[in-house]
This record gives sequence, structure tokens and C-alpha cells, in this order.
Amino acid sequence: MLRSLKLADIVTLFNSLCGLLAVIVIQDGFTYLAPILILAAAVADGVDGYLSRLFSGSELGANLDSLADIVSFGLAPAAILYSFAGESAGYLLFTALSFYFFCGMLRLARFNTSHQGLPSFRGLPITAGGIILSAYVLAGENYFNSYLAILLAFVIGLLMISRFTYMKARKPEIVTPVALVFGITILSYAVNLSYTHLMASLLLGIMLLYVISPAIKKAV
Repeated sequence: MLRSLKLADIVTLFNSLCGLLAVIVIQDGFTYLAPILILAAAVADGVDGYLSRLFSGSELGANLDSLADIVSFGLAPAAILYSFAGESAGYLLFTALSFYFFCGMLRLARFNTSHQGLPSFRGLPITAGGIILSAYVLAGENYFNSYLAILLAFVIGLLMISRFTYMKARKPEIVTPVALVFGITILSYAVNLSYTHLMASLLLGIMLLYVISPAIKKAV
């Protein structure tokens, strides 16, 4: 089986490793390292997609990618957000995050059965959902509100299983600046958390624009 793995699959495994490490380190009190790992997983998710298109993926590729995504962008962000909420976490937040997680599973199952190869996504990608929850945590405690987190989890969950159409961001003029924001946010963790909070807020804003992009496209 190992011989059948291609370069894109190795990157996918790195994606899943980041998700696993995020779940582990959040339990050890590394509050902001955990969501940074989710952003790293998102970068890996983009890279493995590019590599699979460039060199053609393996037979395992699509299923492996979905398994990695449910760990890194479904389970891990939910665990991070619940842990970050601390004493303010309750049954409502647990219910909202469970809903988010189940919707993510349904979104990936739908993608695997009917959406591969299409020019756009039907429903918000789970990767985007995981980035949003992680960026919300990275924005810092000053912006965190458990009720807002509950609303965010429910809304993202609904959008993932919705019929809204989301573009696949592959054009260099879109990918390059967004990748730059990702890179600076991740690297800023090693420099100064204040910069991380600032860049995460910017990233959150970009991702929220993506969330409402179907409405913007329809209005235009």
C-alpha cells in the first residue's frame, strides 16, 4: 500500500498530522498553537490538491483527503473552540460544535459521491469552516464570545450542507495574496502573538467574505 502513495498523498497525511497534533496540544494548554496547526493543515490541503492536479493523484487520494479533512477541519477546530471557551462552554456550545462536525461529515460524503471534478463547490467547504473557527480563536480573547461562537458553528454547519455555490480559488491573483496572509499569520506565532491576533483578524475577515460570496455574486 505504501508504494501506491504519491507525493500529494504524503502531503495529505501531513494535513491529518497537523489536525491530530492540534487536538493533542490544545489539551496541554497550547491555546494558540493548536489553531496555527489548523492553518498549516489548510495550506497542506491546498498543496495536495495542486499536486494531484499537476501529477495526477492516486486511487486512494480522494478518500484519503476526506479522512484528513474531517480530522483537521471537523474534529480539531471543534475541540479547539470548546477548549478555548473554558468555563463558558456549555451544552449549547457542545451541541453547536457537534452540529458543525456532523454537517462537515455530510458535506464530505456528498462531495465524494457527486462533486469531484465540478468547477465550483456546492456548499461551504469544510476547510473554510475549519479556518474560520481557528481564525476566530486566533483573533484573541478580547473578541471571543461563547454565544457568537455558538452562532458561528451553527451557521457554518448549515452552509456546509446548503446548496449555495462557492468558487474554487485557483487563480494566482486570488491564491497568492491569501497564501501570503496564511504564511504571515503562521510565522507571526513565533514572533509576537499581537501580530498573530492582528493577522488572524484579517484572515477571518477574508474568510467571512468568502462565506457571503454567493450573495455578492448574485447581487452583482
